[in-house]
Amino acid sequence: MNKTQGIFQLVNEEDLNTCVNCGLCLPHCPTYRVTGEDIYSPRGRINLIRSVKHGDLELTKEIVQALDTCIQCMGCEPACPSGVQYHSIISPVKAEMHSGWRWRDAPLRCGLYVVTHMRCLRLFTRVISIAQKLKIVPKQISVPKIDFPRPRFNKKPQVRSGKEVLLFTGCVMDAWYRNIHLDTITLLEALGYSVKISGDEYGCCGALHEHAGFNKSALKMQRKMQQSESVSTIVVNSAGCSASLKNALAGSRVVLDINELLYRHITDLQHLLVRRNETVLIQEPCHLRHVQGISKEVKELLEISFTVTQMEDDGLCCGAGGSFSFSQPAMATAVRGRKLDEVNRVIISVAPETISFIASANPGCLSFLAGGKIDVAIVHPVTLLAQSLSSLNAIGVI
Repeated sequence: MNKTQGIFQLVNEEDLNTCVNCGLCLPHCPTYRVTGEDIYSPRGRINLIRSVKHGDLELTKEIVQALDTCIQCMGCEPACPSGVQYHSIISPVKAEMHSGWRWRDAPLRCGLYVVTHMRCLRLFTRVISIAQKLKIVPKQISVPKIDFPRPRFNKKPQVRSGKEVLLFTGCVMDAWYRNIHLDTITLLEALGYSVKISGDEYGCCGALHEHAGFNKSALKMQRKMQQSESVSTIVVNSAGCSASLKNALAGSRVVLDINELLYRHITDLQHLLVRRNETVLIQEPCHLRHVQGISKEVKELLEISFTVTQMEDDGLCCGAGGSFSFSQPAMATAVRGRKLDEVNRVIISVAPETISFIASANPGCLSFLAGGKIDVAIVHPVTLLAQSLSSLNAIGVI
């Protein structure tokens, strides 16, 4: 018997057989675009998984590398005419490859331990903040400028109404991007919502762990949230977290990405926001566009106040991919290079002095793109919308 028989048996054979090897996924796969090698494409990876599952191939280091370098951007799924559920194939494969202890996983496991334990994350954040002030943080590390201490939440909701939502604050998003949470609250309260925050009761949602293949850790965190008694509607302003929470809490909570909730109030926002002269270039996070199908919403929301331009790469991944930029830095950097080429192409075609902001609705994309030395401010769409509220402009905040 081949020693690899029995591997990847959790992958559904029907899912594998849905792929007809047409190759229409290839242009939408960032790792294939970088390497030009079929084993780094969805089609190639499916063939590898099938062969290993059937015992025709051994699970070599080369095959592990090919499978591990899948960013799981899911750009292949909407492009597939056969409807291959690629996430149902690659997710159990990643989980099986990382189910046991591996020395190669040690740095990533340590990093994920930090984000899982909020006290550790806050301590790490403070160290990073001090290091930034001393200018000793290596430029290749994609970490946003961190202000410490962080701005505080108001202890009590400023608006009391029947429209109550819970803002999921998460881990890295709260530690590094607290201002985006405050902007989210400002917008929701302007729309008449009473906003509570999840805080440490929820902490990390496990999206990073799940994405990296550490499914047991992710499930542990998700069960904790399922058992929590809180507001039934959860609002999330991190695309990766909203995608994960929609799946984990399906049936027990209503989970809305902030962009889809705001879009429901687009008529109200047209009266609340002022028109500005700047142009915004949108970078669409994979877990917003490909996984949740949210795309036009961001564009139409920003068009209330700004001139909006978009890239012509069908939402190709920027390379951040949850923890991917940490675990696969070489591939992630190469993928980001292609994205930066497209960003620069758009900037030059529109005119360099015209584009004022690049908007991205995911913290991983924000920090990873910022590490690519783009000479344009990279911000969350929520921040731009909050800054455009007529009430803030009227009192001279903007």
